Amino acid sequence: MLAGLEVIQTLNDHHYATRHPVEVVVWTNEEGSRFAPAMVASGVFAGEFALEYGLSRTDLNGVTIGQELDRLGYAGMRVCGGQPVHAYFEAHIEQGPILEAEKRVIGVVQGLQGQRWFDCTVQGMESHAGTTPMPRRRDALLGATHIVQAVQEAALAQAPYGVGTVGQLIVHPNSRNVIPGRVDFSIDLRHPEDGPLKAMAEAVRAALDRLGELGLTGTLQEIWYAPPTSFHPDCIAAVRRAAEHLHLPHMDMISGAGHDAKYLAQVCPSAMIFIPCKDGISHNEIEDATPEDVAAGCDVLLRAILEKATE
Repeated sequence: MLAGLEVIQTLNDHHYATRHPVEVVVWTNEEGSRFAPAMVASGVFAGEFALEYGLSRTDLNGVTIGQELDRLGYAGMRVCGGQPVHAYFEAHIEQGPILEAEKRVIGVVQGLQGQRWFDCTVQGMESHAGTTPMPRRRDALLGATHIVQAVQEAALAQAPYGVGTVGQLIVHPNSRNVIPGRVDFSIDLRHPEDGPLKAMAEAVRAALDRLGELGLTGTLQEIWYAPPTSFHPDCIAAVRRAAEHLHLPHMDMISGAGHDAKYLAQVCPSAMIFIPCKDGISHNEIEDATPEDVAAGCDVLLRAILEKATE
């Protein structure tokens, strides 16, 4: 957002008029951490999700996005979507270690890898931790660990690009002296190609089918599928030309993280600009980028926008 505002301020300071208007947007719920799935607002804008679907997404406490937007006064008055967009550029830290390792300042993002998000439940039987013999237990958490291991193995089988994560577990009844009777958890699978991504999901489903050997049952619900997305060659070229004009070391790359540009690419030519982040760390309080790299990213964003906005 700040990069976009800096671009507009620079254009205003120089009284520079473009053929197409330049707008800055901040999309609600890009990450999907509290309200799954991710990129809900940009998905509604692009017509991927109905507005009612987006507003009805709930957190773990049953609060909806719509309720929170009303509470914060952020619901807005304009219709989401339906307006033409000439082009879309998104600037971001890489959220990974590649640019820093390659000593490049700019990542010219070609597209985003595919993602499949699942909600998984393993069902067993709650019973006393001290009086239930090991052979008679139906420990749901033990079953969940088998699925977590299967996620790890499925990703490693699609090396080097496959990644799999279980980031959220809810154990019931979550009591020290009770064998868990149910575990609910998330599964996040990603790969730049659809075939390997499908194979990863099938491997996890096969592991779920084997839970009967432990006296357990399980369900796997896919709550979100985002296929691999390629960005528009003209926008990619505009980013590359900007980096070359500024003599900034750059490289082509695929985004491992999801971004709102994924859904904007469905309605208009789009591309992204990456800059390095220290040690490749993201989603962490120590996430960091140098002022010099941030400035370089803003300069590339400015030039790429000017190229498209003056067409």
